[in-house]
Amino acid sequence: MYVKLAKNNAQKSIKDYLIYFITITICVGLFYAITSLSSSSYELITEESYNFKTLKLILRYSTYVITAILILLVAYVNKYMIRRRKKEFATYVLLGADQSSVALMFFVETLVIGILAIIAGIFVGTLFSQVITAIVLISAKQEIIFNVRLYMDTVGITFIFFISMFCIIGIYNIRVLRKLKLIDMLNAHKQVEFQFKRSGKVYSCIFVLSIILYIICGSISIRILNSKMDYSINALIDIAISLITFIIGTYALFYSIAYIMIYIKDKWINFKYEGTNLFLIGSIVSKVKTAPILMATISMTFLGAMVSFIIALVMAQWAEGYLEMRVPYDINIRNNYSIGFLNENNINDFKELPKLDYSEVIDYLNANGYDIESYCEVEKYIAKIDENSNLTLAIKLSDFNKLRSMLGYEEIKLKDNEFTTQWHKATTDEVIENYLKENYQLNINGMTFNISENSDYKDPIGEGFYYKSENIVILPDKAFEELDFLETDFVANIKNEMSYEEANDFEYNYIYDWFRKNNSEFVKKYSNEGDITNSVIYTRINSLETNDILNMTLAMRVLGIYLGVVFLMISLTILSLSQLSDSIEHKDRFNVLKKLGVEGKEIDKIILKQISLYFIVPITIAMIGVSIFIYNYYLYYKDIITAYVGDVTFILSIFFGVILMFIVYTCYFIGTYYSFKRNINIE
Repeated sequence: MYVKLAKNNAQKSIKDYLIYFITITICVGLFYAITSLSSSSYELITEESYNFKTLKLILRYSTYVITAILILLVAYVNKYMIRRRKKEFATYVLLGADQSSVALMFFVETLVIGILAIIAGIFVGTLFSQVITAIVLISAKQEIIFNVRLYMDTVGITFIFFISMFCIIGIYNIRVLRKLKLIDMLNAHKQVEFQFKRSGKVYSCIFVLSIILYIICGSISIRILNSKMDYSINALIDIAISLITFIIGTYALFYSIAYIMIYIKDKWINFKYEGTNLFLIGSIVSKVKTAPILMATISMTFLGAMVSFIIALVMAQWAEGYLEMRVPYDINIRNNYSIGFLNENNINDFKELPKLDYSEVIDYLNANGYDIESYCEVEKYIAKIDENSNLTLAIKLSDFNKLRSMLGYEEIKLKDNEFTTQWHKATTDEVIENYLKENYQLNINGMTFNISENSDYKDPIGEGFYYKSENIVILPDKAFEELDFLETDFVANIKNEMSYEEANDFEYNYIYDWFRKNNSEFVKKYSNEGDITNSVIYTRINSLETNDILNMTLAMRVLGIYLGVVFLMISLTILSLSQLSDSIEHKDRFNVLKKLGVEGKEIDKIILKQISLYFIVPITIAMIGVSIFIYNYYLYYKDIITAYVGDVTFILSIFFGVILMFIVYTCYFIGTYYSFKRNINIE
């Protein structure tokens, strides 16, 4: 009987559940789409070239955590529906039904709506999954092929996850409904939440406190900006304090603003009695207990959504841009002796370091069908550039030109007494200019070199060539006769690209075995606590690095957008439902206005003003916070953003995030406005 009644009620209340239904449908759709990537039946044409196992694991477990946040949304919606239906539930009790049965009926009702939303969400998710697949294929520079299908293991996971969520909330609702008093059910729509009883001085102090907290947040942010990028405990503490002060300051600001509404109502007589302002202020004042907390929470979630959108897109582009700098060649084998390694092993004479011969590696690559197109064995030397024993990394002009030729750049020329510099791509022009002013002439081992007319180059030649510094000195070949040899790097371009498995085997098996075999005495001598091979020889293969970057960027894009959407849905759903709750509670007030002769158009204006206040204020505060964050973020990472992301791409990422959120925000605003009018029966 109660199941049938619940079904009928669900059908009659579908309009009340509409926002909830749509929100859950979208969230289920996103959950299914992302989780489907880890399905055992999910395949991509890129799987032959790239390995997405890491991506699938990251998406699977991250999705569970993010989606769990929806429990808060479902809980709030159920709270709204309980308040919306209290009078109806009281009627059932008066007719002889016990409260446990009514609670069970409501549980079944919400479960039915939830199941329908899950079914709808899965079908929506099949479309979302095609979008995500397209993103993967585009990122991998592959042909886009659509394959619409259901993944039954993902369908099962989706049902289990969301049904469990509904059951947890449903059990809680049963407990709440069983304890409600009949009189409270009947008078739920007449309840006024709160009236301020504290003095204005208290709320003035809270307002001042919010300003102080914002000032603290701003001062710490400025200090962070004026410092170098630092990941120390102190830096992390500063970031945490700035974040906490901003959040607390926002809640304090909204709480104190609520008192301003009371002040306007009591003191600004002219404004108070102008038109329908008295009615509007009265409606707002009746919600001042929960409104400040609600609006502050909306601001924070909206801020989180915006930051998630923008940072995810920017960081993904950053990683892709960095790939060109990181490994521009197909293969890069780096013989790297760090300062720590040299000091730890008391190696003062660089002549003790082995000079690698890569001929065996070359033969191996050609013999296994990779066909080397071009290669270069780059010898790196240590040069003493001043009396203070400051050392710099130097390479031969011939090796530098060979590297440039392999990358399609023009070769350079130097006179016998000239030098030039190669710089890390992210190095600022100011740093380069200051360096050249101080080092326009170098005295190296008794030889004097003047800066060349073309004094600096920033074309990416590979990150591994920089030795704990931002630059490399390029000298004529004859200058290296007296310099201390450090190490030899190997770079090569091949005709046939290595697959993920082949590259992984080459990097972590073959190269390590080759180094140990040819430098057995060196490895044995300095392997004190473990094999030193993996600390002095590094291999970067373009296909392997591209695979790792692709996994990372896709995870950031998909999860960033998903997290942003979830935050946005939560904030807007809560905001919308809070207004619809007001429409139910204030229905009698609007009917009185109508009976007093207030025209429908004027009532529409009141509704529009009220909804606009609740929608515009939190988004305005959030946008201020987003603007400050983006501005500071850009200033802090300006050089890196310019080098690896591009200013245009950075602006477009922000624009895309803002437009997307504005569209969703507008849809919720319009939907809330017309639902509000329907609830109070104003046509």
